[in-house]
Amino acid sequence: MKIAIVLPVRRAERTLRATVASLVSQVGSLDAEVIVTVCELDPCVAMVRELRSNASLRVVITPGLRSIPQLRRDAVAATGAEFVVITEDHCTFPPGWLSRLVAEAERGAIAGAGVLNGRTSWVGWAQYFTRYSGFLPPLPAGQIDHLPGTNACYPRAVFERYGHLIEDGFWEAEFNAGARKTTPLVSVEDCDVTQHQDRGAFEFVALRFRHGRCYGARRQDRHWGRVPLIPAILCWRAARAVFGKRRHGWRLLAVSPLVLLYFCAWAAGEAVGYALGAGSACSDTD
Repeated sequence: MKIAIVLPVRRAERTLRATVASLVSQVGSLDAEVIVTVCELDPCVAMVRELRSNASLRVVITPGLRSIPQLRRDAVAATGAEFVVITEDHCTFPPGWLSRLVAEAERGAIAGAGVLNGRTSWVGWAQYFTRYSGFLPPLPAGQIDHLPGTNACYPRAVFERYGHLIEDGFWEAEFNAGARKTTPLVSVEDCDVTQHQDRGAFEFVALRFRHGRCYGARRQDRHWGRVPLIPAILCWRAARAVFGKRRHGWRLLAVSPLVLLYFCAWAAGEAVGYALGAGSACSDTD
């Protein structure tokens, strides 16, 4: 198998079918399969089992509770494909997305692109800006410093060299920071995915808290003094990214109170991670 598309599934009842259909349409005549990973405790597990009848899909069901990064790790471990593409269970893809990403990765790069927002309620925009403002298209052409966890293609050699970085989960920011020391990250034109993640306004607060707690527990440099500054720093980064592209600035302003709430939840989680460790947070987040 030349290409494996890693599709971790977590509470995606309303988006999974559209994502799978969009991915299957990408495979076509390519030597590729979609590896769908889900934990046995997830409410989507029955839906995922139904996918086993599709020849383009391979289903991996893991025990216990898993976060998206842990499910990614499990999928990477389950394949020996020459190229590994990662995405998530709430995305749809433009025509030719897979072949263009792989063509760039064949040149020795980690290839990816931006993330568009397909959930255009006010809550949807707030959650988009919280997670993806740094990946608002268009990304700069050529070599870049960051790629999203929903839209990237990795040569197998990268995992052979840096596999130790995903032992406790494929956290894309950490992995990419290590891998780019020897392998460039490159943005690819016309490969932006569209995200449709469906989370409630206050459900997302808890998710941000848990993700922040996991992040705080994993940090080696735990500086308490920066905790009160985290919401302001994150807001500044989001505003710089959005207004720098001159797109959706008024939407960011309109939903900024909710965005600030999400960043405060992250900061609170990071502080708890410093003090008490991760608890179960690293296995219970998107």
